[in-house]
Amino acid sequence: MDIILISRKDNKRLNLHVRIEFLILAALVITVFLTILIYNITIFTSHKVDQRRLVQLNRENRIVRQEINEIEEEFSELTMLMDSLKYYDKRLRTYASLEPINDDVRNMGIGGYKDDYDEELSSTVHENLVQLSETLDELLARSRLQRESFGDLLAHLEEKKYLRAHTPSVIPVQGWFISGFGYRIDPFTGQVKMHEGLDIAAPAGTPIIAPANGVVRSARNNKGFGLTLIIDHGYGFTTLYAHCQRIKVAKGTRVKRGDVIAYVGNTGKSTGPHLHYEVHVAHVPRNPINYILTSQAITD
Repeated sequence: MDIILISRKDNKRLNLHVRIEFLILAALVITVFLTILIYNITIFTSHKVDQRRLVQLNRENRIVRQEINEIEEEFSELTMLMDSLKYYDKRLRTYASLEPINDDVRNMGIGGYKDDYDEELSSTVHENLVQLSETLDELLARSRLQRESFGDLLAHLEEKKYLRAHTPSVIPVQGWFISGFGYRIDPFTGQVKMHEGLDIAAPAGTPIIAPANGVVRSARNNKGFGLTLIIDHGYGFTTLYAHCQRIKVAKGTRVKRGDVIAYVGNTGKSTGPHLHYEVHVAHVPRNPINYILTSQAITD
């Protein structure tokens, strides 16, 4: 291959004869050199990028580890809180006459950590995640059980509250106890007869109050008892009020403890103004004195 070089000053020519093999070799050397140069530049750039990424990952890992430590501390506080709730739950169930939850039930089995990404995690991170997952599952299970227990307690206490509200427990009228529950001589016949209630003497017109919540079952004239009121309190409790001067409530009326329901009178077979008060449990007469928890009556 001939190469001609011409000078512009003196118009001289220079003929160079270059072999084609030398040009090919030179081209190959240049190509190899450029390839190596580009490769090294790429490796250097990639290395710099990897270093920056490594620094970023290390910083992120420190933040993640710090967050994991804080979460573990919070879980520790939650565990102590659940332990205290367990303690109070046992005490409340004891006070409410309910069986405490068995420890085997409280220590119920829980699910484990799902190992979908184990191969992509370091052993330290994996161990921390497993521990956090198990702790979270345990706390969730315990909290659900505690919620059910508190629900049972609330329902039980509400039932007890309802029962207390519907159990006769106060004296229906202020006065003097003149005749109690049991056998006595009938003042009209002179014969021994069962007296199924409590007679409380009081001035005519003295208010009579409901000793518990309930519904008026009957309000009418009942021959020897005169004007008579019967209240159904539920749970098998009924109360009777006889010899009333006037009845304030009608059949079907809902009354609450302390409501005025009638007034003391002298109707029916009676020797003077007084209230004949009866308490029945499942249709069986009981001594009313046992259902007067607070009494300001004057005993004679």
